[in-house]
Amino acid sequence: MKNTEIKSIAITKAKQSFCRYKISAIGLDKKGNVIGTATNRPRMAKQGGGIHAEIALIRRYKENLKSIFICRVNTKGELMPIDACKNCQKVMENLGIKWYTIK
Repeated sequence: MKNTEIKSIAITKAKQSFCRYKISAIGLDKKGNVIGTATNRPRMAKQGGGIHAEIALIRRYKENLKSIFICRVNTKGELMPIDACKNCQKVMENLGIKWYTIK
């Protein structure tokens, strides 16, 4: 799949997030096919924050994930800078999943 198609999917999906920071993760298999998408999700405040899009994606598609593209948009749908947090980076590294940011 072309990077422009992945970018389009990622932006569309990120806009669907209900969080203040609208983030999506797009998962690809070893052939480069999109196998799943996820957005960050809010959790109850007493649980200490939300569920990151990367982790939501890994929970659903761990067996087949080879790479993840991460995207963040503002309320107008414009791309914003993003990088995976240290915890998400560690999980992806331990599972052998490569990750990329969409800019």
